[in-house]
Amino acid sequence: METIYPEGVSQETIETFSRLREPASRLLSLPSVGAANAQEIASTLRAIHTILTTIPDPELHLTTKLIAYIQHTLNHVLLLCQNFMLLEKRFDFLVDAWSSCLEFLLRLPDGYAFIMGPNWQYDQMLFNVLFRAIDGLPIKLTQQQQQQQQRSKAKDTPKNKMPDETRLGALKCLILALPLDTTAPGILEHDQGYGSSIQDREEPLDDFGRARVPADDKVRGYLLEAQSQPVLAQMIVVLLDVAKDASLVALRRVALLGVLKLLKCLETPERIAPWIPGISAGLTKAMLERGLKESHVVLTTALDTWTFMVVRVLGSISLSRQPLQDSSATGAGLSQGLMAMFKEQSGRKSGSTSEPSRTPEGFGSKAWIKRTDHGLSTLFKEIAKLRAHFHWDVRRHFVQMSFRILSDCQGALIRNTAGSATSSVPGFLLETLIGCTQDDFVDVSLPAKAHLGALAEDYGSQELADVGKQIVRERLAALSRILHGANEATKQDAIRLAQGLVLFLGRQMEFIVNQQTLVSYLQPWVQVLTIEQLDQHNMDERRGILGVMASGSSAFPPGSEEERWHKWVVERKGSGRKFGFPRRIHLHLRDQLTSNAFLGFLRQLGSTTEIDTWTMELTFRLQDAARTVRGNQEWFRVSDVSTILMMNQLLVGASGIGLATLSDFALQDSSTRQRKDKGSSKASRQRKSQRHVRRAARGVLDEYLVVLLECSQLSVEARTRQGIEERSRSAESSELNSRSKKAVLARMFGMDEDEDEGLTFEATGPVEYDHNTDVMLRCLLLEGIASIAVILGGTEFEVELVRVLYILLEQLGDQDSALVRDAAEVALEHVAFVCQYETVGDLIQANYDYVIQQISQRIAFLSINPKTPQVLWALIHVVGPPAVSMLEDSVTEIFEALDHWKDQEDEVCECLLKSLCEIVKVMAGSTPTDTKGTKAGVSRIDPDLARNATAASSQTDASKEVESFAKEYRLLTKGVDADNDGDDEALQEKLDSMTPEQIKDYFMERAKEAKKDEKRLFGGREDTAKVDDADGTKDNENISFGDLRASMPKQTEESKPEPLTKHQALCLRILTKAGYFLTATSPRLRISALEIIQGSIVVLKSRPQDLNPVIHGFWPAIVRRVLRRSELEVFFVSLRAIEVITTLAENCSDFLGRHLLDDVWPFIVKALRAWIPSADSGTKGVATTRKSPAGERAAIEPGSGQGYRAPKQGRTQAQGKVFTREHRLQMTTLISVSKIVRRIRIPVQEIWMMLLLAKEMVLDRDGRLHREVRTAAAEVIRSMAVAGHGDSVYVVLEEVMRGHVTEGNEEGVDEEEKYGLQTCMDILAFMETHAL
Repeated sequence: METIYPEGVSQETIETFSRLREPASRLLSLPSVGAANAQEIASTLRAIHTILTTIPDPELHLTTKLIAYIQHTLNHVLLLCQNFMLLEKRFDFLVDAWSSCLEFLLRLPDGYAFIMGPNWQYDQMLFNVLFRAIDGLPIKLTQQQQQQQQRSKAKDTPKNKMPDETRLGALKCLILALPLDTTAPGILEHDQGYGSSIQDREEPLDDFGRARVPADDKVRGYLLEAQSQPVLAQMIVVLLDVAKDASLVALRRVALLGVLKLLKCLETPERIAPWIPGISAGLTKAMLERGLKESHVVLTTALDTWTFMVVRVLGSISLSRQPLQDSSATGAGLSQGLMAMFKEQSGRKSGSTSEPSRTPEGFGSKAWIKRTDHGLSTLFKEIAKLRAHFHWDVRRHFVQMSFRILSDCQGALIRNTAGSATSSVPGFLLETLIGCTQDDFVDVSLPAKAHLGALAEDYGSQELADVGKQIVRERLAALSRILHGANEATKQDAIRLAQGLVLFLGRQMEFIVNQQTLVSYLQPWVQVLTIEQLDQHNMDERRGILGVMASGSSAFPPGSEEERWHKWVVERKGSGRKFGFPRRIHLHLRDQLTSNAFLGFLRQLGSTTEIDTWTMELTFRLQDAARTVRGNQEWFRVSDVSTILMMNQLLVGASGIGLATLSDFALQDSSTRQRKDKGSSKASRQRKSQRHVRRAARGVLDEYLVVLLECSQLSVEARTRQGIEERSRSAESSELNSRSKKAVLARMFGMDEDEDEGLTFEATGPVEYDHNTDVMLRCLLLEGIASIAVILGGTEFEVELVRVLYILLEQLGDQDSALVRDAAEVALEHVAFVCQYETVGDLIQANYDYVIQQISQRIAFLSINPKTPQVLWALIHVVGPPAVSMLEDSVTEIFEALDHWKDQEDEVCECLLKSLCEIVKVMAGSTPTDTKGTKAGVSRIDPDLARNATAASSQTDASKEVESFAKEYRLLTKGVDADNDGDDEALQEKLDSMTPEQIKDYFMERAKEAKKDEKRLFGGREDTAKVDDADGTKDNENISFGDLRASMPKQTEESKPEPLTKHQALCLRILTKAGYFLTATSPRLRISALEIIQGSIVVLKSRPQDLNPVIHGFWPAIVRRVLRRSELEVFFVSLRAIEVITTLAENCSDFLGRHLLDDVWPFIVKALRAWIPSADSGTKGVATTRKSPAGERAAIEPGSGQGYRAPKQGRTQAQGKVFTREHRLQMTTLISVSKIVRRIRIPVQEIWMMLLLAKEMVLDRDGRLHREVRTAAAEVIRSMAVAGHGDSVYVVLEEVMRGHVTEGNEEGVDEEEKYGLQTCMDILAFMETHAL
């Protein structure tokens, strides 16, 4: 408990006085201050400051007498320094120590009352001292020195200015010396929830909770007197100069805080108004001195000062006129308001002579407001560039300033604004607020949206809406010009501003964009949307129609259709399905952000304007373009593509998809009942609007389907006309050339040229069909259909499936463009999602009767419906095996169509055959796999790719297959090695568990199978060991009929052939029909026929009694396709024929074994010899093959003449992917040989010949072959080793390795030769590992 003396002084006070007595006495006894004792005086002042800061409770224990004692000491030091007026009396460290002690005293309520209250003359003197300290105590120069300084344009050097840290201490003392003003409201004081006032922020100049004292009123009264105006002016000038010129950031910020506190001292708007021009100009200079490099703390403080000053002055003018506005607006007190206005006007007229009228130039008059608005707009234009400051807090303060001024001062500013709306203060603030809604930082964008929503709902007025309309008109008129520029950042800013203005105005945009003004905006925007091409490599960027997220949004609204779509896509991610449409590459909107922003603006515009206004105009343009194409035999323009894109975005926006919205938490001061009323009325309007949008979408869907059908038909006709026109032009040009030659000869020989008069030929212009425009048009139409499906919803769109599904499948089966197929697939994904189906296949199966009916109706009239087979192909491709059972009747119709069109139109027959080929592929894909065969036996490559390339099997898969075969052989013969894995051990345990009888039966079965294979390949042999036993046999002549019948083999159920399955019977019908097209003139038809045969082999491999006779009938045609493979037009036909032979080797080895050696094998050997001329010497005498005509040899050669030599392929060529025709031919042939060797028993002589050729290809001494070809040749050698020819392989490779060791020239071996030797070593290691 503290001890209180009789005098009322605490123990701490006495101890503090005791500690202060010695340093204070020392200062009071000083006679003067100079350079000799300045350091000692500063140390003493710092010691006093240390004692004061160590007091436990200074407000309690630092009494008035003690404060007076310290103040007397400080005044003595100030007197000795002559108020720091002289250079020899100015010491920076001394001023710093003196300011720190004064600052401590001013923070105390008693200290402020003792120092600032009693004597105003002393207060003025103290202000002057602090002014000089803050200004840096510059030297007072003589007039001659000033003139010399002006001539040299020299400034005060840092030597003549005090440091900023010392000036900061004096500035703190000045701000603490200003009185407190508890009546002045804080900046944004009522703005709770999303803003912060100055009082809420942590500041370096807190008042330590100092209570307001009477001295505050006295000092404020002195400051507001007329004779104190120079002090105020000097104070404002000093603070603004420091805020502009100081180097220390804290000093500049504290100076601005001083200006703010001084404005609060002025308190009333009438007192602040005269200072607005000077303070505004000073704040502008302070903010622009360093521009965007200025610290954010300085700029935010300056913006707070701007806000307080403008709101305090202009807000009072708005509030004075608010009651009449409210009464007139509500209508409740309309008569009273009009009566009050009449009385006021009559009172002014009657009292005009007795009462002095208010001057129009005074505060609050229209002239004053106009001048203020003009000055503020000029200054705001100068600081407009600071809205792009890098720090988010500066942009947030711009948002707060814009909202506060617009909400509190719009009555004073908007009514008196003249000229352009964009150059006025409300226009600047509104653009600032709207621009920040698209900010990347959530702390900026969310408050901006909240404030904008509050302005639109609660604080908005018709005048503010009119300003927004004027800005929108000006911005929309200039938007197209900006978008044709080169600066993408400028484009994005303009688009975001226009989108924000549309968002702010809402449904009032109908007064701006309507039937009368639509044309002025439509054509420029259509030109802006010009598309160059579609990006087929970027399909998932937009994630579909419902995946479009509004700008500034980080997540989809919970429970919305967009969120359900997002989950649906995430669950199916990685399945290879496409969910997004191809990205558009625009001509003018080059950057992706720019194009996305403009499309977002169109969606926003569609949600705020009448959708019928747009759809009627755009649909009319589309219909007019279609009529022009049909009538004038032209093609659609690029502007028509942009028209469809614009219509799609407007429809999506009108339905509320991908829109930016304003936050609702800005409406905190609205009543709950009012919010409910607004919410219910808004929901009712929204339901009506959605019904209106769905009705417009149905009309657009009808037009889209018509244009899409016409586009498909007209594109075929346009290409046909274009081909005819090109042929006619070539014929006319040749005829013109011949006639010109005749005219030249006539002139040379003087012949009469009259007969040639009038025989001029005018070449008609080419049909302007553009494939790129065709593709873009159809892709955007498909995107529009998907958008309409989302707009209508599953219940309403299911009714449209009768018309839509067939058209979507027709585009999915398009054989000319992968982009169209992708777009159709994405559109079907959207339809499946909207109609609540898991996959597109489920959608087609549930509604396949719609498609089958239309196919049956149109397939009989292929001349006018040439793309009907595309629908069949797409249906089979999407649905899969279940589609086969749906198309039994359609297959019969296809057969009839093939019989009708086989001699007339190759393109129609090709489409029909592709449909049959897809059926066979689906059945082959669903056929169970064999343990020794491949999975499907047929490539799942898109049919149209067969025109350009043939897919080669992977070498890795082939190596794995060989290794698996070798492992099985080793386990069955030699057991398990110590270094094998667990699977081999498990299999070996299974074999060990077999009884001797079971093992005997197993090997007997193996021997029987080998004997059957040998008999099948080489015919039956006479068994000499079997002789007739006379005693054991019976005479056939003496045998009875009953014994003969009993000795005959009985037919069991197992020997009866099982009937064909439904799929096998259908496949056999297709195979029989397709074989007749092997001799067609079109290579594409032959490729399709070979694909059908390849897939049918897999489906019917379990029915050799049905398959082999059909293949036997087609075998000569298949062999001819292989022998003519080097011709350019049938090159890919030959590759496909080789793949058919490979499939036969894998699935029908018994059939191929009888025909291989006579028909195919000699040609394969001859082809390999042609690729490696160096093999002639190595294989000479080993085996001889049948001679062939000279023309066949020339066809095999890769070059045109016998002297052709392929370029050597070194390291770069070997590692690169160079897929030439010859390369693909080599790869396909070697892969086929590798599989044939493993599946079919071939005589040793032919194996030996193939082994030597493969060895030469691996070594490649001529340097002709690609490394991948050499690797494929190595796979052939491995297959021979696995197939039981390991001894031959070992002999050949061992000879290669011995020859290399004998030569012993390691330095002369190049990299390619090392690769060949290493490959041989790898094969030997493989044989040793698998005991081959």
